Amino acid sequence: MSYSKSCMIGTYGGTIGTMKKLYCRLGVLMAEKDPQLSQRQLAKEVGLDITTINRLFTNNFGRVDIATVEALCNYFDKGVGELFEMRKPEDIPQRKIRKRSTLDTAPL
Repeated sequence: MSYSKSCMIGTYGGTIGTMKKLYCRLGVLMAEKDPQLSQRQLAKEVGLDITTINRLFTNNFGRVDIATVEALCNYFDKGVGELFEMRKPEDIPQRKIRKRSTLDTAPL
Protein backbone atom coordinates (compact mmCIF):
# COMPACT_ATOMS: atom_id res chain seq x y z
CA MET A 1 0.00 0.00 0.00
CA SER A 2 1.45 3.37 -0.95
CA TYR A 3 0.94 6.57 0.96
CA SER A 4 -0.35 9.57 -0.96
CA LYS A 5 0.47 13.11 0.10
CA SER A 6 -2.70 14.51 -1.38
CA CYS A 7 -4.20 15.38 2.00
CA MET A 8 -5.11 19.02 2.46
CA ILE A 9 -5.45 21.39 5.37
CA GLY A 10 -8.29 23.85 4.85
CA THR A 11 -10.29 26.53 6.55
CA TYR A 12 -13.97 26.11 7.28
CA GLY A 13 -16.09 28.53 5.32
CA GLY A 14 -19.15 28.33 7.56
CA THR A 15 -20.44 31.02 9.89
CA ILE A 16 -20.96 29.60 13.37
CA GLY A 17 -20.65 32.30 16.02
CA THR A 18 -17.14 33.69 16.21
CA MET A 19 -15.43 30.99 14.18
CA LYS A 20 -11.64 31.15 14.26
CA LYS A 21 -9.62 30.90 11.07
CA LEU A 22 -6.30 29.30 10.27
CA TYR A 23 -3.52 31.92 10.33
CA CYS A 24 -0.11 31.30 8.76
CA ARG A 25 2.87 32.77 10.64
CA LEU A 26 5.16 32.52 7.61
CA GLY A 27 6.10 36.21 7.65
CA VAL A 28 7.10 35.98 11.33
CA LEU A 29 9.20 32.85 10.77
CA MET A 30 10.91 34.42 7.76
CA ALA A 31 11.81 37.55 9.75
CA GLU A 32 13.10 35.48 12.67
CA LYS A 33 15.29 33.31 10.43
CA ASP A 34 16.66 36.12 8.26
CA PRO A 35 15.18 39.63 8.03
CA GLN A 36 16.49 39.81 4.44
CA LEU A 37 14.82 36.54 3.34
CA SER A 38 12.50 37.28 0.43
CA GLN A 39 9.47 35.26 -0.62
CA ARG A 40 11.20 34.50 -3.92
CA GLN A 41 14.35 33.26 -2.18
CA LEU A 42 12.31 31.11 0.21
CA ALA A 43 10.35 29.59 -2.69
CA LYS A 44 13.58 28.69 -4.45
CA GLU A 45 15.20 27.22 -1.32
CA VAL A 46 12.24 25.00 -0.40
CA GLY A 47 11.26 24.12 -3.97
CA LEU A 48 7.78 25.65 -3.85
CA ASP A 49 6.03 27.98 -6.28
CA ILE A 50 6.28 31.68 -5.45
CA THR A 51 2.47 31.92 -5.65
CA THR A 52 2.15 29.32 -2.89
CA ILE A 53 4.58 31.23 -0.67
CA ASN A 54 2.83 34.54 -1.36
CA ARG A 55 -0.63 33.16 -0.54
CA LEU A 56 0.61 31.81 2.78
CA PHE A 57 2.55 35.00 3.54
CA THR A 58 -0.53 37.17 2.90
CA ASN A 59 -2.94 34.65 4.51
CA ASN A 60 -4.89 34.53 1.28
CA PHE A 61 -5.39 30.77 1.05
CA GLY A 62 -8.24 28.30 1.33
CA ARG A 63 -6.21 25.13 1.74
CA VAL A 64 -2.62 24.02 2.00
CA ASP A 65 -1.03 20.87 0.65
CA ILE A 66 0.61 18.63 3.26
CA ALA A 67 3.84 18.54 1.23
CA THR A 68 3.96 22.36 1.45
CA VAL A 69 3.50 22.27 5.22
CA GLU A 70 6.21 19.62 5.56
CA ALA A 71 8.65 21.59 3.38
CA LEU A 72 8.16 24.81 5.37
CA CYS A 73 8.25 23.10 8.78
CA ASN A 74 11.47 21.32 7.81
CA TYR A 75 13.04 24.52 6.42
CA PHE A 76 12.30 26.53 9.57
CA ASP A 77 12.78 23.53 11.89
CA LYS A 78 9.35 24.22 13.42
CA GLY A 79 6.23 22.22 14.14
CA VAL A 80 2.89 22.70 12.42
CA GLY A 81 1.60 24.59 15.48
CA GLU A 82 4.42 27.11 15.09
CA LEU A 83 3.68 27.66 11.39
CA PHE A 84 -0.11 27.87 11.79
CA GLU A 85 -2.41 29.01 14.57
CA MET A 86 -6.10 29.65 14.99
CA ARG A 87 -7.18 33.30 15.26
CA LYS A 88 -10.38 35.28 15.23
CA PRO A 89 -10.81 36.91 11.80
CA GLU A 90 -10.52 40.39 13.31
CA ASP A 91 -7.14 39.41 14.81
CA ILE A 92 -5.64 38.50 11.44
CA PRO A 93 -3.61 41.41 10.04
CA GLN A 94 -4.60 42.33 6.51
CA ARG A 95 -1.54 42.56 4.29
CA LYS A 96 -1.86 44.70 1.23
CA ILE A 97 -1.72 42.68 -1.95
CA ARG A 98 0.01 44.64 -4.68
CA LYS A 99 -2.02 44.69 -7.85
CA ARG A 100 -0.04 44.21 -11.01
CA SER A 101 -0.04 47.34 -13.08
CA THR A 102 -0.19 47.39 -16.86
CA LEU A 103 3.50 48.28 -16.76
CA ASP A 104 4.24 44.94 -15.04
CA THR A 105 2.43 42.95 -17.73
CA ALA A 106 3.19 45.01 -20.84
CA PRO A 107 5.34 43.23 -23.43
CA LEU A 108 8.83 44.63 -23.87
